[in-house]
Formats: sequence, C-alpha cells, structure tokens
Amino acid sequence: MNQKSKAHNVTMKDIALYTGFSTATVSRVLNNNYPVSSETRDQILNAFEQLNYEPNLVAKSLRSQKSNLVAIIVADIENPYYMTIAKQIDKYLFNKGYNLITCSTDESIEKEEEIIRMLLSKNIDAIAISPCDSKKTNLKEIQERNIPIILIDRKMDEHQQLPYIGTNNFKESYELTKKLIVQGHEKLGIVTGSLNTSTGIERLNGFKSALSESQLTFHEEWMFNGQFKEVTTFDIIDKHLYNDLALPTGMVICNNVMTKGVLSVFDKYQINIPQDVSIVSYGSLANNNLFEIKITSLEQDLLSMGEAIAINILSKLENQSKEQVDIKRSEIIEGNSIKRLKKYSN
Repeated sequence: MNQKSKAHNVTMKDIALYTGFSTATVSRVLNNNYPVSSETRDQILNAFEQLNYEPNLVAKSLRSQKSNLVAIIVADIENPYYMTIAKQIDKYLFNKGYNLITCSTDESIEKEEEIIRMLLSKNIDAIAISPCDSKKTNLKEIQERNIPIILIDRKMDEHQQLPYIGTNNFKESYELTKKLIVQGHEKLGIVTGSLNTSTGIERLNGFKSALSESQLTFHEEWMFNGQFKEVTTFDIIDKHLYNDLALPTGMVICNNVMTKGVLSVFDKYQINIPQDVSIVSYGSLANNNLFEIKITSLEQDLLSMGEAIAINILSKLENQSKEQVDIKRSEIIEGNSIKRLKKYSN
C-alpha cells in the first residue's frame, strides 16, 4: 500500500488488511464498544497512526462514548501566558475525570490544520483554541461534529460567534500607552503582534486611540510587527538600528515574548532603559521583580482565565448554558521602565 497516496482515503478495510485483523475488530477498537485485548488494541492504534487513518463524518454517528479528552491549542506553549492557563485547565479538568492534550501551533496555520485533524481522529470531547488567524482558522468540521469550542484570548471574525474568554485588549493597550503619554512622551512606537489575529489588531487600535486622543502623530516607521515572536522582534528592530534609524522615546510592546526580543536587541546596541528609550509591556516577564529595571507591565489574571475556560468546557459537555463572552480584568504593575520627560498638560 502506498501510504502517502492513501493518507486521506484510508478505510477500516485497509486497516484490517494492514494488521491482519477483521474489520469487526478494527471497528471495536475505533468505537471502543466491545472488549479487545491490549495487544490487539495497540497494534490497531499503531496502524491508525502509520496510515494516517481519519474517521469521516459518518463516524460521528458511532460516537456513543466520550473519550474524556479535552484539547487546548495555543500559539506558543513556551510562553508563560499559555503555560499557566493550560496548567490551570488541566488541574481543574483532571479532578473531573478528563485529560488535557496541549498543542502548540507556533503561529502556523498549516500546523494548526494538522493539529485539528489529529484531534478529530482521537475523538476529542472539546477544544479550547487561540486561533492563528481570525479569518483563516478553519473550525467548520469541529462545529459540524458538535464538539464544544472555546476561544482563548483571540476571537474569530464577526461571522463566527463562538464562546470567548479573554481580556479587553483595546482598553488595556490604550491604558498602557497612556502610561507613557502622561510622562511627557510624544514620539511613541509600538511592537505589534500578528495583525491576522484579533489581539494584534485590538492592541494596535488601542495604541492609536490613545495617540489620537492626545493629538499625537502615529509614525508608521515606528510600528514594528514582531508577529508575537521573540526572534522576529529582535530581527526587525536590529535591522532598524543597523540602518542607523532613530527610535521613539517610548515603546508599547504587545506581549511579553516580544519584550524579551526588544531587551535583547537593546542590549546588543547598548540602549539603556529608561534613559534612552522607555518601554511598557503587555504581559509581564518571568521574575520581573528580580531585575534592576522592572518593566511597567499589564498582568492578566491567568488563573481565573484558566478556571473559567475549564468551567465553560464542562458546562458545554454537560449541556448546561453558559455566557458566550467572559472578559477578565487585568492590572498594570508599575515598574521603573518609564523616564519622565515633562509634565503632561493635555
């Protein structure tokens, strides 16, 4: 059998021929409805993976039992933001008899699609996702199978109304920007995340709104698209500085991972905070309080978010009603990363 050519067209009969077991036995393993020896089960499950077997939509009528598996799909599992949320969800769900599968897309729409296919093949009970792209992320098959979905931190476009748990990105970015403005900063820049996501757009718009309210100019040359990635942020600002271009006096950085990239490139060019450039960060750095320069940052209530996501998932699995949108409060923690230039007079 040519596995690659059959990757998206494998049947239970193919699995039976591959393993030497009957189609009835393969069906028992797939639907978990009759006892099968552990050795037989392992062989058939291995064949599912080897041949990339995916049950089609007809199989949803056979879903008579829950898998007790819940998945969380995030953009970057190394980001403490997502790690903390996932840990809290896992803690809450485990006590209710569910196991959590954690997946990271690395902001790749192709990887996200592959992860979703994999999870569907595992008969997943519910999915919490921070989508890569507000328009292109495809959740159609999940919805067709009536699998509960919770959006984390990022929304889908206006045509896909799904339960959402996160914070007020626009308002929080606006408030962070104002922290710089009230200290007299008029030449401001921003390190944005991906503008294919609702968070990237909302945080940029909050920044622009604060500038407009204070009658300050938005400078395109000081908008650095870091794509929510440390290395990308480092590279784009490194190129700016290598070309001997000026920096603003203050910068809003739209997540903690990109803040690490900014700090690294500033260290390379011996740019001092806040003497040379003042910064504020959407999301705090780990152990921020241990450093001499403590970044003024917005801290989100991640434990509350994780618990709210888990409660929403459980309510949907148990067919209970739950609010569609849950906005959590955040708090700005003052540091010493802002230099006062002059008294704010607006």
